Amino acid sequence: MENSNNNPENLYDGFAAFVAANEFIPMRELIYQYLRDAIISRLLPAGGHMVEDELARNLNVSRTPVREALRKLESEGLVKHHRRRGVEVRQLSSKEAADIYDICMLLEGYAARLVAEQAGSDVLEKLQTLLYKMSEAIEQNDQEREMALHQSFHFTIYEHCKNKRVESLLKLYNDYIQLFRAYSLKAAGRMKHSWKEHEQLLAAIKAQDGQLAETRARNHLSVSKEAFLEQWQLLLEQ
Repeated sequence: MENSNNNPENLYDGFAAFVAANEFIPMRELIYQYLRDAIISRLLPAGGHMVEDELARNLNVSRTPVREALRKLESEGLVKHHRRRGVEVRQLSSKEAADIYDICMLLEGYAARLVAEQAGSDVLEKLQTLLYKMSEAIEQNDQEREMALHQSFHFTIYEHCKNKRVESLLKLYNDYIQLFRAYSLKAAGRMKHSWKEHEQLLAAIKAQDGQLAETRARNHLSVSKEAFLEQWQLLLEQ
């Protein structure tokens, strides 16, 4: 793998721990998830080349799951196969990232509406607890914990909207949103503003106001999108 900006050993060193923490997930899916996160977070920068044999050797896996993972990454536009040069890393453009946010706005707004219209007290209590823990993490300036709780909050909405297709799509795109969010939180005050947006969303869900819940879910992602794009553009200009 050619990588002039980063040390690829950092990528390889983390893979064993990643596999150990996700032992029940098929290897091809683990490789796909791991490489996708590395590309989006720019550990693997745009323009770098990946060689199937080298990846398999350095990750200590066979070539078949590597090949399958690379094909899936290509289908998402994150890598591109060249007949003579192998696989080249593509960096998501601002437009592609914005498109992902827009898709999530539509789907998550719909999921929030469904939850508001049918959620039981157990779901509301879980969301309230997560919101409280998010506030604690913010006060402690623990961004890693806040991001994990943030994902749990949204996954709770996905899992209780009672639409498996919507849930599946949202969980797929949420992986991107979580990675994008690491950049958006660099904007001054964004973490506290984000918490307030979640508080307002939960209030709409508790009020069983589906339309308001949908509007607030979309607004949260819209604001997140703008914060991310601002930070992403600064990063691309470096």
